[in-house]
Amino acid sequence: MTQNITDKNFEEELGATDKFVLVDFFATWCGPCQVLGPILEKVAEHFKENVVLWKINVDEFPATSQKFDVEKIPSVFMFKNGKQVNNFVGLIPENSIKEWVENTIKETK
Repeated sequence: MTQNITDKNFEEELGATDKFVLVDFFATWCGPCQVLGPILEKVAEHFKENVVLWKINVDEFPATSQKFDVEKIPSVFMFKNGKQVNNFVGLIPENSIKEWVENTIKETK
């Protein structure tokens, strides 16, 4: 399931889940973001027992993007227990993202 998060509810929602949170910082005008979005949805579905996907539009919700120093998009962050545990920037293949998620989960548990 994909969840749209805002500047106002980010911290509250982050503290309310015990799953890993995969956060996609994107913009509607960003071509690579449009390609990556459906890939992240497939990856989140693959790991649905452990991972939820949040999407943050950097144009609509700049405060959260600035808080995590998002300067380039797409930027993808992984959180666990309210803390950032990993991230990557740019468009990478689905298999590489799955491996990245799997390794992050293993290293963080």
